[in-house]
Amino acid sequence: GDDGYHTKIPFNPNSPKYANKSNNTINDDEDITNEKTDDELEIDIEPKKTISYRKYIRYRLAIRRTDSPHNIWSAGGGLSQKFVLDYAARIDAQVADYLRQPEFNLLKTTAPDVLDHMRRDGDLQPNSKIGSVVLFRKYHPGTRPYFQDMFYDATTIMARTRKPGLASFMFTFTTNPYWPEISRNFFHKGQKIVDRFDILCRVYADKLRRLHFLLDKKNIFGKILGYAESMEFQKRIGGPHLHRVFCVDTEATPENIDGVIWAHIPEKPADSDKSSWANFIRKVLELLPKFQIHDCGDHCKGSNGRCLKGFPKPYSRTTILHANKPAEYKRPSPEDGGHTLTVEYGSTETTYTNSRIVPYNPLILVMFECHHNLEYAYGQSDNLKYALKYPFKGPSFSYIKCQDGTVSIDEPAQYARMLYRSPPEAHCRIYSQRYAYLSHTVIPLSIHLPGKQNIYFKDAEKLNNAANGILPETHLTQYWKMWKNNEIDKDIFYENMPEKYSWNDKDKIWKPRIFSTLKKNIENRKITIGRIYTVSPREPERFALYVLMRHFPGDPDHLKNINGTFCDTFADAARMRGLFEDNSVWEKTLKEASNSLLPSQMRSLFVNILIHGSTQNCVIDSLSLWEMFKEHMIDKRNCTDAVKQRRIDRALAIIERYLFANGKQMKDYRLPLPSNSLTDDPNKAVDEFFFPQHLNDDDVDETVDTSFEKAKLNHEQENFYKLVLDAVMDPNSKNRLFFLSGDGGTGKTFLLNFLLFNLRRLGNKVLATASTGIASTKFYAGGMTLHSAFRLSINNEPDRIPSIPFQSYFGRRIIESNLIIVDEITMLEKTVLENVDKLCRIMVPKNQHLPFAGKVVIISGDWKQSLPVVKNSRSPEAQVAVCLQTSNLYPMFHKTRLTQNMRLQPSEIQFKEWLYKLGTDTSGDKIAIPKSMFVESREELIEFVFDKGFDIPSSDMLKRLMLTPLNRSVDLNNSIVLSSFNTESMDYYSIDKCTNENPLSPYAADSDVAGLNKLTPAGIPAHHLHLKVGSIIVLLRNLNTSKSLCNGTRLIVKKLQTNLISAETICGSNTGMTIGISRVCNSYVDERPDGVSFERFQFPVREAFAMTITKAQGQTCERLGIDLSDEPFAHGQLYTALSRATNSKFIRVFAPNKPEDKDGNVLINNVVARGLTFD
Repeated sequence: GDDGYHTKIPFNPNSPKYANKSNNTINDDEDITNEKTDDELEIDIEPKKTISYRKYIRYRLAIRRTDSPHNIWSAGGGLSQKFVLDYAARIDAQVADYLRQPEFNLLKTTAPDVLDHMRRDGDLQPNSKIGSVVLFRKYHPGTRPYFQDMFYDATTIMARTRKPGLASFMFTFTTNPYWPEISRNFFHKGQKIVDRFDILCRVYADKLRRLHFLLDKKNIFGKILGYAESMEFQKRIGGPHLHRVFCVDTEATPENIDGVIWAHIPEKPADSDKSSWANFIRKVLELLPKFQIHDCGDHCKGSNGRCLKGFPKPYSRTTILHANKPAEYKRPSPEDGGHTLTVEYGSTETTYTNSRIVPYNPLILVMFECHHNLEYAYGQSDNLKYALKYPFKGPSFSYIKCQDGTVSIDEPAQYARMLYRSPPEAHCRIYSQRYAYLSHTVIPLSIHLPGKQNIYFKDAEKLNNAANGILPETHLTQYWKMWKNNEIDKDIFYENMPEKYSWNDKDKIWKPRIFSTLKKNIENRKITIGRIYTVSPREPERFALYVLMRHFPGDPDHLKNINGTFCDTFADAARMRGLFEDNSVWEKTLKEASNSLLPSQMRSLFVNILIHGSTQNCVIDSLSLWEMFKEHMIDKRNCTDAVKQRRIDRALAIIERYLFANGKQMKDYRLPLPSNSLTDDPNKAVDEFFFPQHLNDDDVDETVDTSFEKAKLNHEQENFYKLVLDAVMDPNSKNRLFFLSGDGGTGKTFLLNFLLFNLRRLGNKVLATASTGIASTKFYAGGMTLHSAFRLSINNEPDRIPSIPFQSYFGRRIIESNLIIVDEITMLEKTVLENVDKLCRIMVPKNQHLPFAGKVVIISGDWKQSLPVVKNSRSPEAQVAVCLQTSNLYPMFHKTRLTQNMRLQPSEIQFKEWLYKLGTDTSGDKIAIPKSMFVESREELIEFVFDKGFDIPSSDMLKRLMLTPLNRSVDLNNSIVLSSFNTESMDYYSIDKCTNENPLSPYAADSDVAGLNKLTPAGIPAHHLHLKVGSIIVLLRNLNTSKSLCNGTRLIVKKLQTNLISAETICGSNTGMTIGISRVCNSYVDERPDGVSFERFQFPVREAFAMTITKAQGQTCERLGIDLSDEPFAHGQLYTALSRATNSKFIRVFAPNKPEDKDGNVLINNVVARGLTFD
């Protein structure tokens, strides 16, 4: 008989297996540098003399011709499965036992702590018992630290290799259990796939090698810049499949994506067509129903009955790429010419449309005949989470035991209790198949304070060197020495050292890398990059050093020297650079502001700090700030003591008004109340809201526009004005709901302001609102967002009505209003207005049977412009489904359409008619734009828009605008323009903090400050702002809508200080006003289960020489440049962009690589939703 495994079986190093190692095993993983492999963990660190349990099982599982009559270890069916599962667990147990050996109970500490320990105890004996800590190492595949480390490396690779404007993809490749290579290797015809999972894994590995060759060598999707790949196992059949995220050098355009990703059924070739392409398409049509159709069943449906994968997908006539949501691939509906596929299931036939197709690549489908999914990867690291996700469910693998006062941690024990493993995974584990592949070798670098490098020791031995002050050299200490001695480039960052230098572990020095010039070596060379180990904010000084070294090169003395001021600590240096939270930041901000801002501007800044500035660790002492700076918030000219007190009281009254408008009160900030406080007189607060009063001390805080007193209306406007006036004056009038529409330039905004002015003069209370903050600034006074006026949540849901007390300030405003105006209604979802209707009925119970409780309501907009943004979709059909036209309220509104254009000259009538056709053309065809409008380059476009340069009055700058569909083109244009400035500049860095941190998560890289710094979600300012005096910026927050300081307001930078940006507004009703902008707390909440939520302390601005088309809705200009390198993808985008100009002669378009018609006019994608009426 066979003795089985024992620990003294000799190891033969001359075995052919070890002479020719496979590069698919973890033993040859080049990504794991200077670390022991799994096999090395199973034996002692001495040269291998005996074989491990893993090698023994491999030997037994090997298929040999001499094994007759049969290979019993691989032919036992269910028993074979149990065998490999049992022995894979024994292998894990052997590794765990090895880690539990006393000599591997490593205690890590720092040198000062060692010295303190020796002083306390006098003499530490070698056998001193400190405790037992057993944790997996990062080089133990399939465990928490392994995937955590791989995810850190993957995010580092993708951050370094992804380039703006270039494509990235996520690719899933699944095992096909019916591959012919599998059945070809069965022992007999009666065997099934469940009997030979070993062959399944071997064939998968072979297919994987072929796939890697196509992707990485043949570059079928483009030249690979970087990739991260992980292996996972299905929990049903258990076959392996991979997830890969990779970026290529191909430009991310819809045309290029269409060439790689198909989500449609191709047209069936004619029977007479015998070409190779026709045969290829026939093969695709044969394989689609087998592998790429998603037919929903119970396994993919959630509790609400909907498919968790989002099928059926919405149709789309073209491919649309989004910056912050999944792409919408070309999926034409049958009405738009999309093809169908009929599949027979027994005696029944099922017809599928493009809505059921899983995105695929036709070449991969035909070559490998398996299910796969190819997606365009959006965002920064969203898809990496899935590609390297932790495949085990349940709590983190840690096991803590306390005995006799000693704490012991045993992670492998909990791993064994919680692990689910399938037989194929057991086979892969036995054969050490790699769980992850990375395109780059990533060298981790540690951060430590000077003289406090980590020392590793076994129990209490080898401490004499530390006790004598002899500390080991590290990556960091050598970098500091080389930088100080000018041995390296002064601009090289610590984390970039591995790119040019290799670490000699024997001599503990960095040596310049020497690269081979042989072509073969160049092709096979793996690029090496570095990443810095994360540091917890709970170690403030080391964390400060970590943050500083990620942003600046240099040694400790250089990092502590801030413009000639030497800081005592790294934390002080980080605070001075704005990288560390500082409770004195508001005092510094107001001190800087007091040197240049007027009292009214100081008050506005003070209120913004109170409302938007507080963070978890940076608490505002409101009363102290008021006492320090109150004299800067009043006019001190001709100011006796009595006058001074009156002016301080008025300043407090103005501050209170600002706070009231934001739902706050003075007591919330422990501020003193003014005399005649609004808190004591709610009637006064409501009256002042509807009829703003002057509070003159040093300047005017509210302006009253009197230009409407002598204004004249045209015939169309006059008729509408009379209709509304009659409805307001007569409570019993029939028509009380009005919809005002019209093309750009027909005077909608002017008419609404005329109504607002005259109705207020007659004593009527009007709520003037708009769908966006920037649109609300078009009202001459008192404008606000609809959400703010009715206290609606941003994530509005049907029947989610806010609870507002009847006698509250906000409740009184709703109850007492006679007229409600809502401008730019086309951008609002129907549920918003429906909830406003329900709220009005609740607040006025006696009229709850009437729409909006009987109030007069005017909604205004242009249906040819942008529609609501739909979560996870921007297809026109989805936008129409949620817009107001599909609401039961819409038919109740009396429609008035203005047609007389006040903006266009008579010579532009033809342009106006062309715009109207463009905005209402639902054919789906591309539209021809005159070649006279086009320029050849971005530089030419920029020169046209800013022909006089940037040293011009702000009133002239207001009339110039650059538009583009996507933020990535906005960023590109902004960077080109900013680079032409030679003015004073300033760099501002944010302070980021994760709000849902889980340090044991495999995605911990996302909650690390380095990971957060890379994220810039929509509406959140960038981590690094590089601004110059004279540059145009835009606000990303509603700071003060009464002063036109809201999301979308454009400004010109006038002065840059450490804690303050002084800027002048160039749009809205307060153009030319100078304001001070401080840092604010910007919160981002990712609602996905694996999403990261965080706070960013940063100035709420971004560069705005160029803007997205959506942001520009409602604005007009005299000189317009449109960058259509990314084509319009949503309803009304092209119309909105072209209609911003007052004259077609002052429009220029940049649209590279677009088709032309026979006359040389450029054809541009024009998306117009079907199902809309253009009232």
